[in-house]
Amino acid sequence: MRLQATLPAVLSVVLGVLLASSGHAQQSFPPQATTAGAESLQDLAKDSLNPFAEFLKVPFQFTTGFGVGSHDRVGASLNVEPLQRFVLNADWDIIARPSLSVTYAPGPNEQFGLQDLQTTFFLTPAKDKTWIWGVGPIFQFPTASSERLGTGRWSAGPTAALVYEQGPWFAAILSYQLMSFAGDRGRGSVNQTYIEPQVSYSLDSGWYGQWDPAMTYNWTADTANAWTIPAGVDIGKAFKIGEQAMSLQVGGYDYPMHPDGAPQWIIRAQMTFLFPNGPSKK
Repeated sequence: MRLQATLPAVLSVVLGVLLASSGHAQQSFPPQATTAGAESLQDLAKDSLNPFAEFLKVPFQFTTGFGVGSHDRVGASLNVEPLQRFVLNADWDIIARPSLSVTYAPGPNEQFGLQDLQTTFFLTPAKDKTWIWGVGPIFQFPTASSERLGTGRWSAGPTAALVYEQGPWFAAILSYQLMSFAGDRGRGSVNQTYIEPQVSYSLDSGWYGQWDPAMTYNWTADTANAWTIPAGVDIGKAFKIGEQAMSLQVGGYDYPMHPDGAPQWIIRAQMTFLFPNGPSKK
């Protein structure tokens, strides 16, 4: 399916879901709504990193990759990954997290445009706990604007996450298995495992340090090109401008293991906006 036919429909669904659910949350829980003003800067720092946050969370992440290809060129991408919590009932919530990237891939045959759209759904307990888990499906749609920037395949699979939060510490692990089931069979199969461990320590001032390497294993590649493993750290700060809660972080990651042609190291910066959403469980 061509991008012109697929992308508007997919984006319309994603935006419609987010707007409708945001409105539903505001109508359902006005007396007990989670407000940025009630949260300490330390709590906001952890919320900005939490894949199960009670806020409507909108992060924008800009990544610059260095050492791309045989001529060590520079590439870049901008990722938007909003997170919205749906209240299913008194005991369960559903979390939706679409992810869309705009990417510049350097020459030869340089490309600039959209990558494939991913959307993740988690079923998670509604009650607040030190340990929180979630499971659900992940879908990937062939929305890339060029062959180099996408897979050309419709893919899906299971995903799961586990979160621990205690005092200044926050830790999580998120994983999924993505496999293709339709699309352009001439492009080859998608069979990828994703593992993202995360550990952070936040101060009362809102400053935090984070270790967040996103690792992948491509089961269709040869052994030398299968793993992508980064090593690095991020430093960030949560703050408020008026009533608007947000965070800003920057980090650097080296890639001791990466496929041929992929970046050898990256610098990434992220700005996250937090909006009230749902009942407070503090």
